[in-house]
Amino acid sequence: MSSIKINGLSSLISMNAVIKGTILTMATSVFLSLITGVFYHVSSVTDLTLPWVTALILLVSSFSGAFYTAKKAGSRGLNNGLATGLLFFLALCLLAGIFLPGQPVISTWGKLLLSLGGGALGGIFGVIAN
Repeated sequence: MSSIKINGLSSLISMNAVIKGTILTMATSVFLSLITGVFYHVSSVTDLTLPWVTALILLVSSFSGAFYTAKKAGSRGLNNGLATGLLFFLALCLLAGIFLPGQPVISTWGKLLLSLGGGALGGIFGVIAN
């Protein structure tokens, strides 16, 4: 029987880059949310478009943080991008639980897929751009 050598999580992702990328993802999300809030406040756009805009904010935020993560790590863009997207999603769930207690989590699976999809694409393009 051959033994399987497991080097741990550090061989699969660059943890330092993933944490920095997740912070960038959160900052991008807050910035885009503020711009969107001001836009909806001063314009006559109805709230019917809001779910699409929030999904786009989630996707763009995940993409940007994962792009940064993969560019910083230099390799394993898919792994680093997915880790950034997952950490961003978990941070969103934690913050929603703290600031919106008792509120049902609507379309959690959709948000997870958007976070992971944006993270995967950002990670791939981040390595390509490196």
